[in-house]
Amino acid sequence: MNNTLEQAKSAVADLDQLDKALAAAEIVPLLMSLVQLGGTTRYLAEAAPFIKGGWNFQTALPQDLQANIRKELRETLIAVAEGSLMPTPPNEEKLTEMMNTSVGVVVPQEYHALFQEETLLDGKNHKETPWRKPVPKEVVAQHQVLIIGAGFSGIGMAIRLAEAGIPYTIVEKNLDVGGTWHENNYPGVAVDTPNHFYSYSFAPNPDWTRYFAKGSEIQNYILECVKRYGIREKVSFGEEVVSALYDEGNAVWNVTTKNRSGETRALTVNSIVSAVGALNRPATPKIPGLEAFDGPVVHTARWKADLELKGKRVAMIGTGASGMQLGPSIAPDVDKLTIFQRSGHWVIHHPLYFTEVDQNIRWAMRHVPYYMNWLRFQLFWAAADGFHPTLKVDPNWPTPKLSLNAENHKMREDLIKYATAKVGHRPDLLAKVIPDYPPFGKRMLRDANWFDTLLRPNVELVTDKIDHIEPHAVVTANGDRHEVDVLLMATGFEASKMLAPMHIVGRDGIVLREIWGDEDPRAHLGITVPGFPNFFLIYGPNTNLAHGGSAIFHSECQVRYISQALREVIERGAASIEVREEPFEEYNARVDEAHRGMVWNHGGVSNWYKNKKGRVVMNSPWRLIDYRNMTAEIDTSDFVFEDKPA
Repeated sequence: MNNTLEQAKSAVADLDQLDKALAAAEIVPLLMSLVQLGGTTRYLAEAAPFIKGGWNFQTALPQDLQANIRKELRETLIAVAEGSLMPTPPNEEKLTEMMNTSVGVVVPQEYHALFQEETLLDGKNHKETPWRKPVPKEVVAQHQVLIIGAGFSGIGMAIRLAEAGIPYTIVEKNLDVGGTWHENNYPGVAVDTPNHFYSYSFAPNPDWTRYFAKGSEIQNYILECVKRYGIREKVSFGEEVVSALYDEGNAVWNVTTKNRSGETRALTVNSIVSAVGALNRPATPKIPGLEAFDGPVVHTARWKADLELKGKRVAMIGTGASGMQLGPSIAPDVDKLTIFQRSGHWVIHHPLYFTEVDQNIRWAMRHVPYYMNWLRFQLFWAAADGFHPTLKVDPNWPTPKLSLNAENHKMREDLIKYATAKVGHRPDLLAKVIPDYPPFGKRMLRDANWFDTLLRPNVELVTDKIDHIEPHAVVTANGDRHEVDVLLMATGFEASKMLAPMHIVGRDGIVLREIWGDEDPRAHLGITVPGFPNFFLIYGPNTNLAHGGSAIFHSECQVRYISQALREVIERGAASIEVREEPFEEYNARVDEAHRGMVWNHGGVSNWYKNKKGRVVMNSPWRLIDYRNMTAEIDTSDFVFEDKPA
């Protein structure tokens, strides 16, 4: 309540600015702010018929209704600031009506707790892991945790450990925080998830300048969080874990690290949290002659700031997410851009992809109580589980090679219609850009001016297989020779080689790489593995989101689960926690069974989600609400606790 009062006071301190903000801000979050501040619900029924979704372009309230809402919100803010109106939290009935109205559909009851956690509508941080019984600080301080990686997940884990008073150290191979957002700084890099919820639930950012932020702005957000929560002093930069060996007799992990000078260091910790993710080791295709190319060869994840492309003949290999952002960004400057495509991707248009957030809207997010909370809710709903049913196979569907079900087929037709509108006057090009697999079989990509780029006179899209590379050319299987000066690799990552090249040895000498191999990582809930006590994963096997939502949402689910596991160990006075074989096997069987009916398992699709045997090892088959419910409360019966050594 105090924060609401302070926000209201700051909003009415400058009424001219408030009027500008109310005029510019999106009407639905403003309406929800009004209802939550003033308690009135009279506009909800009037507005409901004009709201068809969570995005602002799916809303068309009549202007007179909008004017009334803005006017009453102004008056309400003044009343709250003056103390003549005391906001009361909406009851469940009112909150339900607000949720349903704000996105134009009935939001199932099962989602209510999730959205309370994600939007902090009641002002509470629901993801904290409080101690359930008094534990002396000196006891908590004895449990040392090593976090590997200082990206979004590692930093989120560190913040939660600090809240609980559990000591930790972070080892980070790079020279700064940020993980993938530190490493990927190629031209055009951006998030393809709406960044108003591509952020920590406990640290929403009112200052995003775009709806889909550029990489530098994401990195700046991470840097700000690191500063705000005092993380940097806990990070050892330029150092990576070489090995981690579990000492059964003492129930500790003996860790060896190496810095950039080759010097090693020995650490002993009680628990390890790997937050290295899966997209951190670049994959470069093994093309004959590549090593003999007489020019720069640069991977998008290892971009060189001094790379000169202006006026050059450039070859870009790969048309996935990074290629689709990089190509349009460099095409205007190069002499010739030759793009080599192994297979096409579905490309979706989003009206807000390049839209900047008006400064008056940013002001509203900071000063108008609940505005940003409701915007986050709208965007989360619009870009989350709604697509999930379209990715399930209908066994009776007549065209299973092209689509999965009626909704998936409609999506396919809409995507083809969009591509045709962009490049349909070039039948040769249209044939190359329409995939022959169902939508979402590979990652759905945002149109970052991709089709417009392909139409440029200095751009050529080549779909013939690359045969070999010569010192000054790329040669395809049909004998065509494409002369180039620079090779750019937009070829992704070695995602399935999870945790490589670290050497992890658990109980009884079990080597993680030997049981996983190079391409078959498995973990209970994507977090824990039998035989590896006090060893946890964030963004582990089968936790990648490919249907919507935010990777940070999944990360926070895992952070909460790990925090509860550590709490169990410390409160019990135990030495370790280890998942049992039975729940591990049962969970992975359910994952595999669920994937059999999902698009990523489609026989006609080759993607980085599957290993060479066709098993989907990266993606989660679950809805966000399902995974949230699986991880919200740890089931201690799934685990074995080991007593401390005598």
